Amino acid sequence: MFAFQALFYTFVHVRFAEYYAALIGAPLISVVVMVNAGADATGTLQSAGERWARILERGWAIVLLDVGISFVELAGLQTMGGGTIDPGATLLGLLALFLAAMLVYAEPFACLEREVTTLMVLPFALMRSMMLSWVNVSRIFSLFAIQLGLNVVDLLLARGLASAGIKDATMIELLFWTLVTAPLAVLFTVAYLDTLAQERSATE
Repeated sequence: MFAFQALFYTFVHVRFAEYYAALIGAPLISVVVMVNAGADATGTLQSAGERWARILERGWAIVLLDVGISFVELAGLQTMGGGTIDPGATLLGLLALFLAAMLVYAEPFACLEREVTTLMVLPFALMRSMMLSWVNVSRIFSLFAIQLGLNVVDLLLARGLASAGIKDATMIELLFWTLVTAPLAVLFTVAYLDTLAQERSATE
């Protein structure tokens, strides 16, 4: 995937080529990892053909969810960091970040849920993630904090490379996100499955 992103950034001469490369590359890594990790953990999708069929079936949904949640997160951060002390903007920013935190289970749901049609994946993923977020509220904020922490690391990495005289650090940043996306996807999948188990235990 990193090779694909590097080739796209190098040879596709459009504005924000690095953004588009990361926008599609990271979700595709996530869907492959989540489907395989979830199938191994639950004993479903035994054959490679079944797993790749699920990946191809749900890949588009993961890309859309990743982009949408990223925009919600970015909107919240920008609203809070507007440079002026505005209680209204701060409240809206906090609400946007809270919404982004409540959607941490949307991608694992879209990858692993069997009892949902392809066209209904997105609305059900959003709804179920918000429902599951109340099962263990502290967990969703921990997962969201990890996401924000990785963004901070990426920012510090970019600044460090710039201070070292490296003008174009795009390849290094793409490599960074390629390396962290897979373990992050495993973590979210395990958290999602454990939260499902907690929900079942609470209702039995």
